[in-house]
Amino acid sequence: MREDPVAVVRPQDIPVPKEALALIQRNFAERYRVCPVALSELRNGMRTLTIATLDPSNLMQLDQLQQMTGCRINPVLASEADIMRGIDVHYSGNFADKPADLLQSIGPQETAATQREQVIGQMVEQRGASSTVEGIVQRAIAERATDIHIEPHQKTVYVRFRIDGIMYDHMTYDPTLHPQVISRIKILSKLDIAQNRLPQDGRFDVALGTKEYDVRVSTIPGISGEKSVMRMLPKGPVAMDLNQLGLNSANRLVLEELVSKPFGMVLATGPTGSGKTTTLYACLAKIDCIGKNVLTVEDPVEYQFPRVTQIQVHPKIGLTFAAGLRSILRQDPDIIMVGEIRDLETLEMAVQSALTGHLVLSTLHCNDAAAGAARMVDMGAEPFLVASAVNGLIAQRLVRKICDNCRTEATISEVTRTKLGLPNDGTVYYHGTGCSSCRGTGYMGRVSVYEIVPIVEEIQQAILVKAPASHIRNIMRDCGFPNLRDDGMDKARSGVTSLEEVMRAVYVDM
Repeated sequence: MREDPVAVVRPQDIPVPKEALALIQRNFAERYRVCPVALSELRNGMRTLTIATLDPSNLMQLDQLQQMTGCRINPVLASEADIMRGIDVHYSGNFADKPADLLQSIGPQETAATQREQVIGQMVEQRGASSTVEGIVQRAIAERATDIHIEPHQKTVYVRFRIDGIMYDHMTYDPTLHPQVISRIKILSKLDIAQNRLPQDGRFDVALGTKEYDVRVSTIPGISGEKSVMRMLPKGPVAMDLNQLGLNSANRLVLEELVSKPFGMVLATGPTGSGKTTTLYACLAKIDCIGKNVLTVEDPVEYQFPRVTQIQVHPKIGLTFAAGLRSILRQDPDIIMVGEIRDLETLEMAVQSALTGHLVLSTLHCNDAAAGAARMVDMGAEPFLVASAVNGLIAQRLVRKICDNCRTEATISEVTRTKLGLPNDGTVYYHGTGCSSCRGTGYMGRVSVYEIVPIVEEIQQAILVKAPASHIRNIMRDCGFPNLRDDGMDKARSGVTSLEEVMRAVYVDM
């Protein structure tokens, strides 16, 4: 075995011979995070197999590989993400655990997509539904996917990942194999495998190395079979910091002041998946959770937070947001976080809590801060109570960050300049050209853009007269509060994100 591993390699960028792939089955490679890279000619009665691995010093694993392959093992170092990408790139057309002649029966008139579909369908059939589901979940974790979608259609089943907020195709398989896969997911989630006409929700845990995830499962019936969506939530305490969320210094100071007040309400607004809960958790991290009693009621509890009592909503047994909030008020709370205000009863209780000496953090689904102020009144809350209870409003979106490895200056078209009102003043903007690190997308990770508005007297007066969101938005502009577009443009100018992302996620014609 090689004693001095070479520097870090990227298996997905290296041409790997079929003979090397045939020595290690894909399910073994996925489970132990290894990827064949090269195979030498026969020398002294033995060939040398180069393996990309997370730990080239793991002698037990290297011995196991040598015994299994009958080759000398030359370990080289690679990251987990690169190893999983390499496995997908090389095994997708050369499954080591498929028959060698599997592709020979495919006619030349069939497309590459058809070949891939048949290959993966054969993989599901031979590896079994259990190994297939395990492989999909493991790959999703390695790719940083937040959601897994398994979507049956008449001629094929698509497996898609949501990565950085965007959906990407991962693989397909034959619809005749779909019931086995769905049944396996239901068994893991403790759902009724005989029920395929009603939606079901469940969960299961999965561990990958030192990482543990809570997988939330939802199934719904469709005309071509049941669709399943799995949301991947990291388990364990999560260390969050306002400095890591993308807040500029001015917004951070305003937010810190809002959550330092002893009572009142702070509302985070935005669509589903815009990072509202993460922002509220970061706010809790700024609060003295030892000197104060902090309780939350959430659906679901997305992350475990130290020194905080977290309650999971369970509507089937009567534990709704309103019921949970009512119980929390008998627990001597100082700070309350309500995962979402969905109805008038929850809103009224949250407002009363804010007026009676508690700091209340919550979320509301609407477009921006101005819409949040108007929506509470539209839901039926008394305007004078809303104006008195709310300390501030947060609106946010998530935009993709430009990949550091392929960031380059962007050429701005006149159409984009006109749409965004950009002066031709020589300001440099950036975009990602796409590389293997970012899967060719040009983006890696996400960051929030914010609109943080303290409720000043002018806004209070507008709420009292039930002013529409457009009027409140004008007041915010007159007061000089930056909106979502302003913060997005600042991040585009600083090279954090691209103008295309600003237009996609946060551009509002205001």
